[in-house]
Amino acid sequence: MPVFDDHFLGDCHDEPEGLLPRWWFGGFASMCVAFAVAPIDIVKTHMQIQRQKRSILGTVKRIHSLKGYLGFYDGFSAAILRQMTSTNIHFIVYDTGKKMEYVDRDSYLGKIILGCVAGACGSAFGIPTDLINVRMQTDMKEPPYKRRNYKHVFDGLIRIPKEEGWKALYKGGSVAVFKSSLSTCSQIAFYDIIKTEVRKNISVNDGLPLHFLTSLGTSIISSAITHPLDVVRTIMMNSRPGEFRTVFQASVHMMRFGVMGPYRGFVPTIVRKAPATTLLFVLYEQLRLHFGICSLGGEKYN
Repeated sequence: MPVFDDHFLGDCHDEPEGLLPRWWFGGFASMCVAFAVAPIDIVKTHMQIQRQKRSILGTVKRIHSLKGYLGFYDGFSAAILRQMTSTNIHFIVYDTGKKMEYVDRDSYLGKIILGCVAGACGSAFGIPTDLINVRMQTDMKEPPYKRRNYKHVFDGLIRIPKEEGWKALYKGGSVAVFKSSLSTCSQIAFYDIIKTEVRKNISVNDGLPLHFLTSLGTSIISSAITHPLDVVRTIMMNSRPGEFRTVFQASVHMMRFGVMGPYRGFVPTIVRKAPATTLLFVLYEQLRLHFGICSLGGEKYN
């Protein structure tokens, strides 16, 4: 174990860019965010799959009438497991990739490609829990005899392969992977790029104001890019066996409300994603600044 002198520790403290995140920061920060935004997330999901148009307020009233206040946290166990696995992997792959020699620190294209790769890697673990989350969130809408009634995420992971075959865990998987790749790219990579540009052109410290404004801008960009894919993913994951055999069929169903079909639930998405993305990166950066790994002189220490 290396012994740090006061000068070294002082340099590390004075140079926040020298602090690197630990492997669990992304998962921990995203779990905190999941608890805060779960009610908004379930409103968004209900709006995406509804067959009869209903406003945001109408959707909120509908959820409350069906399950009460606790109904806004249906599927929360699946959401937590997804954050612990999928989202954490996004950060791990991206941060690890940035340290590799063939990824230029200042290459925007390299960061975008790396963000897409990180998203695809994480989605392999996140699709089953994402599917169970969607089903648990929307189960209340079904008549009692049609409800799946998953007790928790592990109950869903056991029952789905038994009842529908193991492939059913990856229903809507192609869309989910594509959406996850774009989402991670438009969140982590764009956040990194915007933050780098701001620091290059404006004299600002690596602190809370920078993290807040950068993550807020990132959330708007990410929402606009990924929302149509999120709608298709939700439709396919919530469908009954054989209801939508292809992505095209689900896309046609998405257009049932006209040209605005791909952006059904967009307002709750913005309301959810703006604070969620902002809180995610602010927590992540604060963890890095206060508990990160000191890396000066090219060496990394725990």
